[in-house]
Amino acid sequence: MEIKDFTLILEAGVNHNGDLDNALKLVSDAAETGADYIKFQTYKADRLAAKNSPSYWDLSKEPTASQNELFSKYDSLTSNDYFKLAKEANRLGIGFITTCFDNYWVDELDSIIPVYKIASADITNFSLLYKIATKNKPVILSTGASTLDEIQAAISVIREKSSSKISLLHCVLNYPTSAENACLDRIKVLARRFEGFEIGYSDHTNPTDSMQAIQIAYDLGARIFEKHFTLDKTSLGNDHYHSFDKIEAKVLIENLTKTRLMSNFDEDDFIEIQSQARNFARRGIYASKTLQAGHILSELDIIPLRPTTGPQGYSADQSRSLIGLMLNVGITAGDPILKSHLSQ
Repeated sequence: MEIKDFTLILEAGVNHNGDLDNALKLVSDAAETGADYIKFQTYKADRLAAKNSPSYWDLSKEPTASQNELFSKYDSLTSNDYFKLAKEANRLGIGFITTCFDNYWVDELDSIIPVYKIASADITNFSLLYKIATKNKPVILSTGASTLDEIQAAISVIREKSSSKISLLHCVLNYPTSAENACLDRIKVLARRFEGFEIGYSDHTNPTDSMQAIQIAYDLGARIFEKHFTLDKTSLGNDHYHSFDKIEAKVLIENLTKTRLMSNFDEDDFIEIQSQARNFARRGIYASKTLQAGHILSELDIIPLRPTTGPQGYSADQSRSLIGLMLNVGITAGDPILKSHLSQ
C-alpha cells in the first residue's frame, strides 16, 4: 500500500536573502523534511516590476512599499548559482524547481527544471505561458486572484503548445492570508469546473493556521501542496514570517501521511483486521438447558452466546432456522449446538 499520496513543494522563494550559502542550506533543510521539491523564484527586478510598483503585502511585516525595490534586494543569484542548487538538490534526493518570471530564465534554466510552476500573478502573462508551453513539461499553475474564465484562458494558451499535465493550485494572494479569507471551498469549485485536472493548494496563511488549512485542503481533495519555507521565521523579508521552518514541515508531512494511513480502506482488509472480533465478540447458538436426544428444539431451548462456533456450528442470525429440528444426541446446558447434533 502506498501511504503517501500527496506532493509537497517547499517554497524557498527568495528566503535565501540573496545569499547562495543560505540557498544551499534551504536545500539541505528541505531534503531533511522528506518534502518532494524545494522551489526558488528566479527573476531580475527590472524585468518584473516597474519603478512605480506599489506593494500588496502587509507593510507591518515587510515595510518596503515598492515591489521593484523589494525584488532588487533578492535578485542577485546567477545562472551558475541555480545550477549549483539543482545539483545539490539532486545529491540530497529532493526535486528542484524554480519559478521563472520571464522568458529569458525559462530558456536559461530549462535543463534543470523538471516541472514548471507558474505564479498566480502571471496567469494573464500569455507571453510567459506560451514560452513555458514550448518546453512541453508538466505545469503547476497557481490560481490566486483569478476568475474561472482567466484560469481557462491560461490553460488554453498552454495547450496550444503542450500536451503535458497541468495541475491547478488554489491560492489567495494576501500576504499573509487570514483564516477567514482562505476560501478553501474553492478547491471543490476548481475540481468541478476543471474535471480531470489535479488540484492542489498553495498556502499563504500564518503558520498558526497553516496546519489546519492544509489538512482541510487535503480533506477537500487537494493533493499538491506548496508552503513557503525558511531557515529563520524572524528574518527580515516579505515571506519569512508566513513560512514553515524545518520542524513544521516535518510535522506537516507526518500529519498528512497519517491522514492517508488512517483513511486508507479496502473492503477485504477491513474485514480481515477485525477477524478476531468477528469470531469472539459475535454470538453462536448454545443450549439454554440440558436437552435429550430426540428433543424437538423450541425458542426456549437455545441461547445466543459469545463466541461464534465456527463452520461446525450456527451463528446467532440462524437461530430461527433451528426451531422445529430434532436433536440426534443429548446436549448439556451451555454447550454449543452443532450441525452434527441435528437431524436435518
